[in-house]
Amino acid sequence: MNETTVLLSVGDLQLTAYSLLLAMGSLLAILLTVCLGKKRIGVDATLSLCLAVLPGAVIGARLVYCATMIESILVDFDGLSFIPRIWEGGFTLYGAILGGMISALIYTHATHRKIVPVLDLLAPGSALVLCVARAAEYFTSQGLGDYIEDEAFQRFPFAVEANGSWQMPVFIYEAFAAAIILVMVLCLLHQNREPGRTAEVFLVLLSLSQIILESWREDEFIRFGFVRWNQIAAAITLTAVLVLRLIRKGRPREKSRKIWTIMRVVLYLVGVTMIILIEFALDKSSIENTLLYGVMAGTLVVMGVAMLKD
Repeated sequence: MNETTVLLSVGDLQLTAYSLLLAMGSLLAILLTVCLGKKRIGVDATLSLCLAVLPGAVIGARLVYCATMIESILVDFDGLSFIPRIWEGGFTLYGAILGGMISALIYTHATHRKIVPVLDLLAPGSALVLCVARAAEYFTSQGLGDYIEDEAFQRFPFAVEANGSWQMPVFIYEAFAAAIILVMVLCLLHQNREPGRTAEVFLVLLSLSQIILESWREDEFIRFGFVRWNQIAAAITLTAVLVLRLIRKGRPREKSRKIWTIMRVVLYLVGVTMIILIEFALDKSSIENTLLYGVMAGTLVVMGVAMLKD
């Protein structure tokens, strides 16, 4: 592992291995989206959509990062002049999602298209670029977890060597999770499920995986108390998806569906409560972390079933 690997420098501007791979991942995501959108909205329309969404995602990722880190930016990073210097790093995953969705909404409004099918179309490309971005963290000092002291596990994929020590390669696990999400949303899009289902599955699986994987990170994550920003954003996203899902389904008429609707809300709320308690216990309790993470994983599975099962 290396600190940010610089490939080329021109004045204050630097081309890093991470930024190059991210650019390549974005290009692949655009090509994938254009291929998927060819028969849906046409090549030209899909390309225009991508060119509208990509800058929005970058801007959203940057602005949300700066908003959550404003105190540090004012004190440690030369003040507000840091905000436009995007080559120095500083982005958030959910800021990119928010910015991309706002851009997609503006695009669909301007072109008189429906937003839900467009979000479905964007889901696979989003998973692909996330997969590449996480894997590219190999060339940075980010995406690392706890130190691995047991020599039996000081090898890939359990650990990677960073600055003379062995640490958990969380970035690889996140890239693997994104790859699984990519396969699932591609299958859903191919099956032509109900509009919005592909985007819904993407957001739910991404958020559930982020809750536990973010908890493993020990790098420069954004934290408020014992809860990390990505976990807060994931919880907000899950809540929004569940509420929108219930609104779209409408009031169930069958008794069995009424019971399941109540159960899924209860299971979700209990799951959120459990995650908060576990995160608190990870910092304050003497309970073995392995056990706590096992309970967290089980809780997330239950939450996923509650949210996605009709």
